[in-house]
Amino acid sequence: MRLGVFFFVLLITSCVSQTKVDDPVLLRQNQLAQNAQQLLAEGKYQEAVALYRQLADQPSIQQNIFRLQAAEALLKIGDAVTAKAYADLVAPATLTEVWRNRLYLLYAQIHLNAGNAEQAVSRLNLVSVMSLSAQQKHLYHETAAFAYALTGELVTSVHERIALERYLSAAQKRDNSIAILDTLSLLPLSVLQTQLDVSTDMVYSGWLEIAIMKQQMPLGSAEFNIAINTWQQLYIRHPANSLINSDYFMFSGIELGDVSDIAVFLPEAGPYSRHAAAVKAGFMAAYYHYENNALRPNIRFYDTSQTIGVVALYHQAIAEGAQLVIGPLQKSLINELAAAGNLPVPILALNYVDNLVKKNLYQFALSPIDEARQVVNQAWFAGYKNALILRPDTGSGERLEKYFYNAWTALDGNILAVEKFAPKSKDFSVPVQHMLNVSESQYRLKSLNNVVGRVENNPRRRQDVDVIFIVANKQEARLINPQFYHNRAAKIKVYGLSRIYGGKMDVIKNVDLEGVNFCGIPWLLEGAYQGELDLAALQDTWEQFPESFLSLIAFGIDAFTIVPHLDKLQAVRFHGATGNLLLNGSNRVERQLACAQFKQGKVQLIETMQDMAEGYEGIATQPISSRQEALGAE
Repeated sequence: MRLGVFFFVLLITSCVSQTKVDDPVLLRQNQLAQNAQQLLAEGKYQEAVALYRQLADQPSIQQNIFRLQAAEALLKIGDAVTAKAYADLVAPATLTEVWRNRLYLLYAQIHLNAGNAEQAVSRLNLVSVMSLSAQQKHLYHETAAFAYALTGELVTSVHERIALERYLSAAQKRDNSIAILDTLSLLPLSVLQTQLDVSTDMVYSGWLEIAIMKQQMPLGSAEFNIAINTWQQLYIRHPANSLINSDYFMFSGIELGDVSDIAVFLPEAGPYSRHAAAVKAGFMAAYYHYENNALRPNIRFYDTSQTIGVVALYHQAIAEGAQLVIGPLQKSLINELAAAGNLPVPILALNYVDNLVKKNLYQFALSPIDEARQVVNQAWFAGYKNALILRPDTGSGERLEKYFYNAWTALDGNILAVEKFAPKSKDFSVPVQHMLNVSESQYRLKSLNNVVGRVENNPRRRQDVDVIFIVANKQEARLINPQFYHNRAAKIKVYGLSRIYGGKMDVIKNVDLEGVNFCGIPWLLEGAYQGELDLAALQDTWEQFPESFLSLIAFGIDAFTIVPHLDKLQAVRFHGATGNLLLNGSNRVERQLACAQFKQGKVQLIETMQDMAEGYEGIATQPISSRQEALGAE
C-alpha cells in the first residue's frame, strides 16, 4: 500500500513538473529573462531594459522580481524616473530578504542620483549588510560613502570607504583612496586631530595622519616628504602606500592653458532648458569675442536631457577628443559623474553639491551661499552685532536662514529672532510688526487703555536690533522695506540678497528700497565690471531673456573665460562677470561679489570689506590675445 502511494505521489509530481516545463508562457518568460541577463552582462543596457520591461508588464508569479530587475536596468541607462516608477510597483513584503536588499539598494541609488541623500541613507539603513553578496557589499558601501558625505556625515563616509576597499580592483582602490583624502580634507584640523586621538583602527588612523600632514605642510615640500617617509615606516601595509608611491602627491592643479577641445553639457529640453539657453548665450558671446581665432578651442555641445545618461555622455565626449567638460547644470547629474569612478578628463560642473570633493571635479555656481557670506561680512565689518532674519516660509528660505545663521554666529554675531512670511504674500505688516515686537507694544497700550482710559502713545519697536537680513525678491522687498519705516525701524540697517535687483533700473519702483544694501554679480551693477562684454555690449543677447535670467548670461561668460586661468585661481583671483573668482581647497570656485545700496531709486556701488581689507591684484578681464599671454608665459 505504501509503495503504491509513493508511486502515485511520484506520478502526480512528475505530471506537475512536466506541466510547468511545457508551459509556453513560462518557457517564454524564462528565455526572455536569460536573454536580458546576458545582455546586461555584455553591457547592452538598452536592449536589456526593453526585455525586462516586457517581462515586468506581464502578469506572472515573478512579476515583482521582473519589475525590480527592470528598474535596476533602467537605472543603468540613467532613467531614474522610470526606474522609480517600476520600483514603486514592487511590494517589499512579497520578496525574500535577498530581493528586498536589492530593492532597498536600488532606492538608495535613485534617491542619491536625485540629490536626496537623507532618503538614500534611510533606505540603506533597511539593508541587511551581512546577507549581501560581495558584489552587493561593493555597491552598498560605495552608495553609503556618497550618501553620508552628502549629508555631512564625513567621518561615517570615510569608514564606509575603508570598508569598501576589500571589494575593489587595483584601479578602483586608487580612486577610493583619493576619495578618502578628499573627504577628510573637508574636516577642520581640530576635528582630524580629535578623531586621531580616539581612533583604535590603524587604517583609519593612517588616513587621518596623512590628512593632517596635507593641511599642515605644502605638498612636495621637504618637510612633507620627510613626514610622509616617516609615516610609511609606521604604516607598512596601509592602502595609502600605493598612492604615495605614485605621482598623486606631486599633483599641483590642472593645466588647462593648452586645452583645444571642450565639451559643454547642457540640457536642450526639460525644465532647465531655458536656463541652459541663457548660459549658452553668454558662453558663446565670450567664445566669439576671443581675439585669437587660431587658438580658439573647439566647442561641442552635448544634450544632457537625452536618455543615454550623463556618464555615458562623458565617455562619449572623451572618445570624441574632449580635454575638458564644462557642465552639467543639475546637481543630480554631477552626483552621477562623481559616483562613476575615475574622471580622466577634468570637469567644470556648473553647480555646487554640498560636501562633494573629487579629483578632477571642479564646481562653479551662482550660489546664494556666496551672497549670504558676503552680506554677513559686510554687516559685521560695518560694526553690527544683533540681527533679525526675515525669510519666506519655504525650503529655500529655510536653507538661506541656515546660511545666514551659521555665517553670522561664526563671527560672534547674535540672531535675536527669525520671522517667516507666506510665499506670494502681499501684506508684510504682520510679520514685520511681530519681528520688531511692535504687536506686543500695541497689546500693552490697548491693555493700559482698558484700565486707565485713553493714553496718548505710539507703539514702540524693540530696541536691541541693529541689522536685519531679508530673504526676498524685488517685489517682496519693495513691500517689506516701507514697513520698517512705518514701524519706526528706519534707522536699522537692512541687507538683502541679489534677488532684490534684477539688473534693469526702475527708479520709480526702487524708491521703496531706499537704504537697502545687497551684494550681487558685477555684470549687473554699473561700473563694477570692467570687461568688454558688459551689459550694454550684450543688450541684443539679454533682451531675448527674462530679467531673472540675466545673471545666467554672465555665468556663461565666466564659464568660458575662466578656463585658461583655472590653474592659477588658488593664488590669484580672476575678475569675472559674476564676481572676483578664487578656487578654494575643495576645488570650488568662490565668488567675491560687488555690493551696492539703493539711494533715491538708483543703485550705487559701495566699498566691500574685501576691497578695504585685501587690496589684492587679480587677473584682469581684458581680452587676451593668446593662451600663453593668459598664463603669463613668454
